Amino acid sequence: MNIQDVILGFLYEEPMSGYDIKQMMENSVSYFFDASFGAIYPALRKMEKDGLVEKKVIQQEGKPNKNLFVITESGKEQFQQYLYSPVNPTVTRSDVLIRIFFGRFTTKDNIVKWLEGEREKSQSMYDNLISVAETYPNMETFKRFTLEFGIRQAKMILGLIDEELEKLNKQAKG
Repeated sequence: MNIQDVILGFLYEEPMSGYDIKQMMENSVSYFFDASFGAIYPALRKMEKDGLVEKKVIQQEGKPNKNLFVITESGKEQFQQYLYSPVNPTVTRSDVLIRIFFGRFTTKDNIVKWLEGEREKSQSMYDNLISVAETYPNMETFKRFTLEFGIRQAKMILGLIDEELEKLNKQAKG
């Protein structure tokens, strides 16, 4: 999976601008795939050059023109090839987990600070995903599955962090 595959998937559903693609990512898949505008726009330029998408310029009054990207037949073929290619193993990279793994080289206060920061991020993610679920109760089945995966993962992380913080708190008192 790469950014082009993800963009093609969004464009397979409907034509979008680079801004629209970023918004869709943030509101749907950002808990397992995220990309900045600095990655999206160069990918769109390359995809246009490679004939995977076409750019349509939409004239707007009082605003800059809007570039709408439309998937081509070649883009649809490439996306289908991606869907039927072998699934890559999921790789989790976490700075906070690496730091905690080497936690014996720092203080418990530092670890608590890291865990509290991670808890805050996970709570924010959980709240956002719950909001999406409530906003779109009739979401398509496969999208709903990925949303539920994210909700359960965030809930699991919150529970695990709370357990560890409780252990560390008991150690500090005892």
